[in-house]
Amino acid sequence: MLDTSLSESEAPEPLELDPFGFHPEATSRIRGLGGDGATADPDYAFHTAYVEAAPGRAVFTVRFQGLQAKSGTLMLRVHMVSSEPGARARMVNSERIALNRLIAIGGEFSIMFEGFREVSFALVGQIHGETDASAEGLTVTLDRPADPNARADYGAEARGTIYGKTPLRPAPFLLSTAKPTLADPVTQVATAEQLREPVAGGWMARLRPKGTSGTEHWRKAYTLQALRRYGMLEQGALGLGFERSASGMPAALAAMGTRVVAAFPTRAGSQPKTAPLKRDLADRAPCSKAVFDENVSARVCSWRRIPEDLVNFDFLWSARANEALYSVAAAAQFVEDAMACLRPGGLAVHTFSYDLTPSGRSIPSTERVLIQQGDIERIALLLVSRGHEVAQFKIDASDPILTLGSAEGAEHRTMDRTMVGLIARRVPLPD
Repeated sequence: MLDTSLSESEAPEPLELDPFGFHPEATSRIRGLGGDGATADPDYAFHTAYVEAAPGRAVFTVRFQGLQAKSGTLMLRVHMVSSEPGARARMVNSERIALNRLIAIGGEFSIMFEGFREVSFALVGQIHGETDASAEGLTVTLDRPADPNARADYGAEARGTIYGKTPLRPAPFLLSTAKPTLADPVTQVATAEQLREPVAGGWMARLRPKGTSGTEHWRKAYTLQALRRYGMLEQGALGLGFERSASGMPAALAAMGTRVVAAFPTRAGSQPKTAPLKRDLADRAPCSKAVFDENVSARVCSWRRIPEDLVNFDFLWSARANEALYSVAAAAQFVEDAMACLRPGGLAVHTFSYDLTPSGRSIPSTERVLIQQGDIERIALLLVSRGHEVAQFKIDASDPILTLGSAEGAEHRTMDRTMVGLIARRVPLPD
């Protein structure tokens, strides 16, 4: 993959859009704005024309001049539509803010979304509830419009993954107290009961891992079962693995017909060479040399600033990013950033070391390493706010698999540490 990223000086300037470009004659619910014609939407405030955005994270910003209102709520909705003939528009993100609150913060508000090539986006504004709103003017700006001179082979492709059509079955509630199972994985805590399921034995027979059965065995079985359950273990699927050290995962995936890039983190004071890392990977699970050599590659890169050429994967997984990055906050940012590595509709499976003690400790997330329940909830809500899908979090942690530690040279199990897995799907393209 080639790195054809532009420097800041070469990147397109933010684009100011006509807020009423899609319905230039329609009357806005905000007095003083829009045209004088009728509209089919009684809540209509504004609707920009559709424009292309640069691949990756993009932001629409609205700025009102002279906004006055005592009541009413502004609803912002980002719509996107593929360039494919017959494609229909769909909403990919939404935000809402009370108009009196918007006035108090200066009349400016932003909404984020994910940009793809060959997809156009529009910002739609509606006013919900009774309102007396009026304004002197409105501007809408897109911070990262598409660059017409950018190379066509760079960036996230508009073509979604052809794998993994099994839905995540988004639940009406983010949290559930139901017992998690390995056979039907969602976002969940590692428990001993899961490792006693037949599906766990099947994965262990395939991986042939060394050492005592514990959290490491669980996270490998959980990751592989999640990829299988949601349809990613198909011939030709392309995966990206973030692991701190060599494991049997890439070889096992290659043996099942997928192609894998193993991305090891950079370390202070040393830069591991990829050739020894790949040789180490080859020794970790049964896979013929020819199949392994053809389908597995290794590289060393930053997990804090993921290289821009690591894109268009059908699935990815990570292990203990909170420990590799030495903070919960950095791990949360990593999870958000890693979604840009996936094709639309691609699947992410993350596993973290997990603190079983109740959330709410006074230590900031920048200084904590162990993920807590509240952290998983915040990460899930962040992903959902970006338009992604997140599997329900089954918080039951009875009979947890405790992580091995050491005290005075003797092995013991820590009483407050296990692992947790999180499953998310990148926002898919419109039907």
